[in-house]
Amino acid sequence: MNTPQNSYYNQQPITPPQPRMPMRQRMTKGILMIRDAFPKWLTQYSIVVYMSALGVVSLIYSSYSLPWYYVLSGIAAVLIFFLYGSFEIKNLATERIRRDKTFEKKIFLLAIIPRLMWMILIYIIFMNTYGDPFGFENADTLFYNDAGSAIADAIDNGRFFEEVKGISKSTELADLGHPIYLGFIYWLTGKSIIAVRLLHCLWSSLTVILVYRLAKRNFGSETARVAAIFCALWPNFWYYCGTHLKETEMVFLAVLFVEQADQMLRSRQFTAWKIIPVLLIAVALFTFRTPLALVAVLALIFSVVMSSSKVVSWGKRIIVGVLAILLIGVTMGNQIQEQASTLIEKAQSNEQKNNMEWRSKRDDGNSFAKYAGSAVFAPLIFTLPFPTMVQPYAGQDLQLLLNGGNFVKNILSAFTILALFILLLTGKWRDHMLPLSFMLGYLVVLAFSTFAQSERFHQPVMPLEFMFAAYGLSIAVTKKKYKRWFTYWCVLMFVGAIAWNWFKLAGRGLT
Repeated sequence: MNTPQNSYYNQQPITPPQPRMPMRQRMTKGILMIRDAFPKWLTQYSIVVYMSALGVVSLIYSSYSLPWYYVLSGIAAVLIFFLYGSFEIKNLATERIRRDKTFEKKIFLLAIIPRLMWMILIYIIFMNTYGDPFGFENADTLFYNDAGSAIADAIDNGRFFEEVKGISKSTELADLGHPIYLGFIYWLTGKSIIAVRLLHCLWSSLTVILVYRLAKRNFGSETARVAAIFCALWPNFWYYCGTHLKETEMVFLAVLFVEQADQMLRSRQFTAWKIIPVLLIAVALFTFRTPLALVAVLALIFSVVMSSSKVVSWGKRIIVGVLAILLIGVTMGNQIQEQASTLIEKAQSNEQKNNMEWRSKRDDGNSFAKYAGSAVFAPLIFTLPFPTMVQPYAGQDLQLLLNGGNFVKNILSAFTILALFILLLTGKWRDHMLPLSFMLGYLVVLAFSTFAQSERFHQPVMPLEFMFAAYGLSIAVTKKKYKRWFTYWCVLMFVGAIAWNWFKLAGRGLT
């Protein structure tokens, strides 16, 4: 029998609507997911591996073991991050913190309190040890302080532009932003060092909130909360709040750019004006670090082209793409071309290889450094640097102080790599194109630079690495096989820590 196309006989059976899960049950499910997001095996394995590596290195190389205060700082960093982080996850899960604003207030307090405490502590230590608040490895810090003071005086004298022009003759554009920022703060506060560092604590804590918002849009509330706690409790972020270095503001601007651009691209009510603040942030980044700003601009354009259509519609692609190219071209076109040409020339001139050669031949240099390069750095770029647990010579205080924080990064990089693998395997990488392209782009540039092993230069993308690590961890807690893989990773990190410290000594003939 022939039946019409829309007849009763051709209709699919209607599935009755499923009853909605009761509110109490949905809340309980969410609480359990958050509680499990920081599992005991992560905390236990990480602490055991760090303590074992520190003990073995201290025993084998006892002649070059760390001073007690650096041992204490490393242990404290690892215990605070993993034990207190686990506690905070449970605390935020058991409290009925369902609204974003409530959580953001709590995570802001969790972030700013230890930063303020550290800022005061390191100020006292620097004053008692060095007689000034700028501490060790302070060449850049002194330059920023002196330049900021000069600019503050120039503002009073009506010679601001002349002073900035004079400073620009002795430095690059990428080093002008922070002195100008310091100059205005000094001018407003009577050259108060404490005021600058209080603002550091504020920007760093606001960065945690930005990471939460970005992660929530990309991966959901549970993963976002873990990412925010990672950023709030990572001790390396605390350190820069107690200095005059530009890393804190630069990290804030980098994350602000990605968060605002991601919000703009995902917004349903899009207007052309929304792109202007994003591009102004990109312009500001050019005055802090050129490669970072170049990566930001290219990541925005690349994400417009490559993002999934369910994230960025075709109409929005055209509008954002054209405006981004036009506005960046008009405002910073010549500067971008010059800086890009400089980066290409440096890459072609084997600057990284030459720098490693110099490091191997300088006083207190490591003869093995000449064998390092992009072939070594690139595969390890998510994990570097390993913790320095020996003291071969004086002058490495920052690496020694941050050894515990570096180990935390080593451990969490396993989940960052897992997240990238899962996104690639499932094809969901296009749904997170902007943070992915920004992070990967900067790390590729870093891997081929002379600073691939420098902790300080990894700072701008660490919040994004922690965001993807939180996503990778959310996957690992649901599948037992990833727990086994994490055990293997811990063994690798144990071997890597011992090998790195052997390298530090053997390259100087001290083993």
